[in-house]
This record gives sequence, C-alpha cells and structure tokens, in this order.
Amino acid sequence: MQAFDFVMTLYSFVYALAVAEILSTVGDMTRAWRRLTFSWISAGWMSNILLAVVAWWLSLWDLRSETTWPMVTVMIFFAIACVLYVLARMVSPPIAAEGEIDLRQYHQEEGRKYAALFTVECLLTIGTVFLYGTTSANWTASNFATLPMMVASLAAAITVNRWIQSGAIVTILLMWA
Repeated sequence: MQAFDFVMTLYSFVYALAVAEILSTVGDMTRAWRRLTFSWISAGWMSNILLAVVAWWLSLWDLRSETTWPMVTVMIFFAIACVLYVLARMVSPPIAAEGEIDLRQYHQEEGRKYAALFTVECLLTIGTVFLYGTTSANWTASNFATLPMMVASLAAAITVNRWIQSGAIVTILLMWA
C-alpha cells in the first residue's frame, strides 16, 4: 500500500460518513413527507454540501503521485474532511418519528451557522489550493468558483433576509455547474 492509499482510506471513511448523513436524512424526509414543510433553501444547502464532499474526495486524486505525506499535510486534509462531515451533520435536519417537521424553520434557526462554517470551508479550500494545488489545473480552477461561493455563504451567514438567503444558495449551486 502506498502512502496515498493509506491516507485516502482515512479520508474516505470521513467522507463516507458525511455522505451517509445527508442521504439518510433524505430517506427520513421521504418517509415523513406528509408531515414535512419543505424548504428549497434547506434542500439547496444539503445538495451543496453533498457536492462539496464529492468534489473534495475526487480532487484528492490529483495528489496520487505524492510520495511523502508529512503529518501536517495529513492533518490539514483530515481537518477539511472533518469540517465537511460537520457541515453534512449541520445541514441535515433531525427528522423526528412523530410530529410536524418544518425545514423552513430549521434553516431560519440553523442556516446562519452552517453558512458561516461553509465560509470557513471555502477559506480552507482556497488556502489548500495555494499550498498544495498550484500544479493542478483542476485545483487552481476550483478557486474561481470557490471565491463567489465564499462571498455568498458569508452573506447568508450575516443576515436572515430570505432574498439574500435564496440568492446565496442559488449562487453557490450555480458555481457547481
């Protein structure tokens, strides 16, 4: 086993947990559909974090030729994987077995928190690209999308205004296109 394979196994466990968190919540939401007040903004944030997890996992393939993995490098990428897991947990509303579920209210109460953490994740992404990805055209190009995402998520973290919240998640999702 090469060093890349070894550290990717660690990161893959965390990414898998993040994906499972979001997908299990979607399954729970589907079961509780009749009791659920849907929110496009909340669904957009769940989609955004799912895309971020997949994008990070795929982007690490560009590091496959690295022969040495200093502990600081391992920990930086592990920290990013952990932030993405926490984001997956935060955007996935708890779905109770009984009672009404209001995803609009959930986003109104929790949305600024996960928007703020996504702003931090965007900063980490930009910083990581400058530290490790300057030789990768894919990584460098990602910063052109990450910067508007960061600005949009910062706007969503600062205000509860519904128009800004909507515009922020639309901007973020358009950057994935």
